[in-house]
Amino acid sequence: MRARSKPLIALAIAVALAAALVGAAGWALYGESGYAYVRIDNAQASAIEPRAGMTCEYRLEAVDASGAKSEMTFQTERELRDGAYLKLETKPLRGVVAWEEQAPEELPDAARAALEER
Repeated sequence: MRARSKPLIALAIAVALAAALVGAAGWALYGESGYAYVRIDNAQASAIEPRAGMTCEYRLEAVDASGAKSEMTFQTERELRDGAYLKLETKPLRGVVAWEEQAPEELPDAARAALEER
């Protein structure tokens, strides 16, 4: 019986590793959303070769709810309103997956302050 248990143990380990990899990939692609905030500066927009309806790419300084800064890149189907504030939804590995315009008073205080100081 010992000869049969080694392949079963190896199979069980392989299945466990595969399940862990699938779970990690699922989290990375569809996991918990993060949020960042930007102020549109059309001087930072560039036209791109159309793909999936997107024709414009923005590279902007973004801030999170606590005011911590990072650079964000995202694509849109058109040039956005200069000076508009956006809330960006982000996913691990995928980056920005959605955005919506917000009034300045809707932003977290630290994020608004960091964006207004520029």
